Amino acid sequence: MGSSRSDGSAGKERMRWTDELHQQFEQAVNKLGGPDWATPKGILKTMGNPGLNIYHVNSHLQKYSISKFIPESTSRGKFERRNISELLPNFSATGAAQLNEALQMQKEVHMRMSDQIEVQMRLKLKLEAQGRFFDQITEEPRNQATNTKPRKPISPITFPL
Repeated sequence: MGSSRSDGSAGKERMRWTDELHQQFEQAVNKLGGPDWATPKGILKTMGNPGLNIYHVNSHLQKYSISKFIPESTSRGKFERRNISELLPNFSATGAAQLNEALQMQKEVHMRMSDQIEVQMRLKLKLEAQGRFFDQITEEPRNQATNTKPRKPISPITFPL
């Protein structure tokens, strides 16, 4: 509104969602298949309210979707334990089975990757030890060569014919 913001939202005016406007919004969302399927553009067209713009609807849809999936708190301030069917009414039993299967597969992949990392670490340690061993082996002849006198090459003249 009157404030200058650096995020480019200076032209967006805040809107107060009345109960009547919210009911229209909910009807439009339900008509379009629920908050999972409804798009801001579709809701805007369905509502047909000239005072609304896409930013108002998009923001309200995000807030509405979040409020649908967050469990209500009790008077003690703790969350109630609820079934997934209560939180996600469109979530079918086959969806739950697929989700469980995907989680099991993810656990298996995680275990395999952990095992693979462990094997790679052991292999790395063995390779490092082998490298040190080979360095020692190759250093010994070098040390011996520098500690001893160089031998004179045998001339061909000294050999009898």
